[in-house]
Amino acid sequence: MHHYSAQEDIVIGLPVSKRPRAEMEDLIGFFINTLVLRVNISGDPGFRNLLTHVRAMVLNAQQHQDLSFEQLVKEVHPGRDLIYI
Repeated sequence: MHHYSAQEDIVIGLPVSKRPRAEMEDLIGFFINTLVLRVNISGDPGFRNLLTHVRAMVLNAQQHQDLSFEQLVKEVHPGRDLIYI
């Protein structure tokens, strides 16, 4: 992503499918949420350090996946900058 966009601060939407509550296990349907991961690669962190950082970020984001993407956007009101590659 950095190579194609020339950006050092990259935001990625990661779709996850999980049924976090026991009462949802028997339901039929498409349950998906989007986790937002913000990766800053300034300072040339090196592959191993970057991988360790991203792994920790993903694990942390998964712990908070009950917050829906829609709720997050509503609360944060982020600016939008779409880059077409």
